[in-house]
Amino acid sequence: MKFKKQKSMIHSTLFSTAKIFWGVTLLFIDVLIHPSFNMFFVVLGAILLDFITGIAKAKFQKIARTSEGYRRTVVKLMQYIVPILVIWIASKRVPGYEATLKEIGGWLMLFITYIEVTSIFENLYEIDKKSVIGKYVYKPA
Repeated sequence: MKFKKQKSMIHSTLFSTAKIFWGVTLLFIDVLIHPSFNMFFVVLGAILLDFITGIAKAKFQKIARTSEGYRRTVVKLMQYIVPILVIWIASKRVPGYEATLKEIGGWLMLFITYIEVTSIFENLYEIDKKSVIGKYVYKPA
């Protein structure tokens, strides 16, 4: 009975993981085809996940979490969000360039998301080099 329960739990976990993977894959394809300012929330989510995985990495490596690390997150937020907002405001105010500026903003956010996702994978790799991520998804060059 215990084996069937474990098998069922593994099956449901793998199925849930597969749904998440394909959902993210389809979202990624959609974003590549139509980058837009709707990605702003994806960027914020990626920054938040990077922050959380950074704290977890520091905790697992027994590195003190100081105000300097938190300050870097605030600086990163400013470096990312200010250009996005400037492009967004310009897309509303500069006639004739709305579509171009929206596309530039979308591509900028896609690039920022790529940077943050890479940082998340780096943090997860440093937390556990023998995990699935460390073995199959991300290995630093």
